[in-house]
Order: sequence, then structure tokens, then C-alpha cells
Amino acid sequence: MLQVLVPADSLMQLTLNKSLAQVIQEQISCRKEFDEARPEFELANQIDDPFQRLNAVDSLWRTVLLGCGVRP
Repeated sequence: MLQVLVPADSLMQLTLNKSLAQVIQEQISCRKEFDEARPEFELANQIDDPFQRLNAVDSLWRTVLLGCGVRP
């Protein structure tokens, strides 16, 4: 597992089972879409149950990637 932390951007504090190169590529390709989805990610990060939070963030992540044409 890889934990990616982007300073001053709580939206991007995610635990992923992906390579760092893949995560960086997704961020570069879909930055605009991730910025637009920021409120949804912030709400998902407030979920108390860690498994529900991970599922919610993963679902949002996949939705954003599909929206910008990147295969999750």
C-alpha cells in the first residue's frame, strides 16, 4: 500500500494500492476534474468508519478518472 500526501491538500490524502507513477499520471491528466470534485472528496474524508471512507473515496476517484477519460 502507498500513502500519498500532498501538503496543504487534504483532498489528496489517500491510501492507494497503486504505483506512484500511476498516481502522478492520474493527477496530471485529471487535475481539473479532481479540483471540481474537491467538495465531494472533503465530505468523503469526514466519514468516521475507515472502510466506508475508503470505499467512498475510491468510488469518487473512479468517477473522476472515468469523467476525464482515464481508465481506473
